[in-house]
Amino acid sequence: MLSQRTRLSLCQFLALQEPTVCTVLLGKAGIFSDLYPALLLRGLTDTLTRADQNAMMVLLDEIVRTQGNLRSAVSPRYRFEERWIDLVQCLVLDGYVVEDREIRASDPSIGDAAPVDDDLLRELGSCAASRASEIIRKINESTEMFRVTPPNYNASLNAARVALETLAVDIAESLKALKDQNYNPAKWGGVISYLKTAGLISMEEEKGLAGVYGFISPGSHRPVGVSEEQMARLGRSLALGMCWFLLKRKLGSGL
Repeated sequence: MLSQRTRLSLCQFLALQEPTVCTVLLGKAGIFSDLYPALLLRGLTDTLTRADQNAMMVLLDEIVRTQGNLRSAVSPRYRFEERWIDLVQCLVLDGYVVEDREIRASDPSIGDAAPVDDDLLRELGSCAASRASEIIRKINESTEMFRVTPPNYNASLNAARVALETLAVDIAESLKALKDQNYNPAKWGGVISYLKTAGLISMEEEKGLAGVYGFISPGSHRPVGVSEEQMARLGRSLALGMCWFLLKRKLGSGL
């Protein structure tokens, strides 16, 4: 499912075109809205952030197939290129690849569920975690490092790992159980071991957290047969998925 980040990037991309062109493109996808030149970006944002997923994919399909025509209407050209690159990178983060004027899912598990980024940021924004703002900042930093030109995949993974570390320590510090001698907020193994001892996670879940942390650590993998971009997307998704898991487990545990 498309994230709000991708929908907003698409709004910025389409705002480069004339309102009538945008109206026709949206209408062909079954998305109808009154768009005005002076309020084009606002109109696109109001419409596309609420549009049906299937209609959005129809819209993106035509945009990808006719990008050359859309590019010819934008001057100077760098404005098109910058917004196009940002849109493509946002799609990659959602699990979609643009190749040979075609958009396709790179991950067969992609379905109708909301992207973990949206759910996680929403939960963090409303929870009482003491360092929620710091964790949100690191998640957003991970996103931006993935989207910059050229992308900095190592920095993106590092920021995602820091977000996971910070959230785990924040949760550990909030638990009422007594800290044992193995607990050390500076050591990942000690933190997740304590989460298990405190009853928040099981032994298998501890192994899962250890595995994800190892996967996203510097020098832990070689992108053989998989592009560096896709390896970074996978690692980032795993890290944020574990953040979501820990946060939901804590909120529902009563510990």
